Amino acid sequence: MKLTINFVYVRIALLAAVCFFAAHARAGSPSGALRDYKQGKYEQALKEYEQLLEKNSEDPRLHYNAGAAAFRNRQFDEALKQFDQALSSPDLNLQQSTYYNRGNTLYYLGENADDPTKRSESWEKSLKDYELSMKLKPQDPDAKYNHEFVKRRLEELKQQQQQQQQNKNDKNKQDQNQQNQDQQNQQKQDQNKDQKDQQQKQQQQQNQQNQANQKKDSSQQQQQNQQQQQAQKSDEQKQKQQQAQKQKQDEEKKQQQAQAARQSKDKPEDQDQQETFAPGQMTPQQAQQLLDAQKGDEMMLPLKPEGKPSERAKSLKDW
Repeated sequence: MKLTINFVYVRIALLAAVCFFAAHARAGSPSGALRDYKQGKYEQALKEYEQLLEKNSEDPRLHYNAGAAAFRNRQFDEALKQFDQALSSPDLNLQQSTYYNRGNTLYYLGENADDPTKRSESWEKSLKDYELSMKLKPQDPDAKYNHEFVKRRLEELKQQQQQQQQNKNDKNKQDQNQQNQDQQNQQKQDQNKDQKDQQQKQQQQQNQQNQANQKKDSSQQQQQNQQQQQAQKSDEQKQKQQQAQKQKQDEEKKQQQAQAARQSKDKPEDQDQQETFAPGQMTPQQAQQLLDAQKGDEMMLPLKPEGKPSERAKSLKDW
């Protein structure tokens, strides 16, 4: 909250120096400066006091009056500079008034400061000036009131700064917690993403493996089908060959039978009868001849056998 000048008791009293500066009236006079000051022409009064200080810069009364005019014109930096020069006076009353008004000046300088640190520093100096003023004049009620007022404002400012610092610390802590939470969430998201990517990668590998197995199985099935087709084709070829060979054999057999039939028509009946017996077997005519021979000559050896040579290798029986 911006304070106005009414919150601090302001007590500015100009010191008369008319007789001493009468000779310098053309360049500026204390009486003319005082007249301008009383008329509220604070800026003009300050200029006149500055002109007087150019002629006599060591006079603490002129510095005090210049500081009062600057204070009324709200030129607090200039007022502080002039009050600092006025403190060189050996006059204790002037020192007491200077400390009091410099305390007021420091208060408003702090009030107008945007930086809380500079405001606090300015108000600390203001309290010291009020304390010095009360040392020189313990019964000064205005100095006491202003001292208590600025002290309360300073305590409020410090509490406000502490609260702001606490809020800042809480905010920093909250931000840090939020940052940690965000990091944890990000890490969790990254882990989930990595896990999901790993699962997708494994699934892709599994799908690729399944596709490879399916392709392999399909290739093997094709090979088996081809082999079966080739085997079936080979069996069909063999069957065709066997059928062709059988057909050929049947044709040859038919031809042989036809040829035998033709030959049988051309042979005599005896020859046909002889050909009907197997080798080594006597025909009826031979059997009859043998019986007739045995009847005629029983001691006559049998006819030469017609069997195989191995059958004749047997030893003869000794009659």
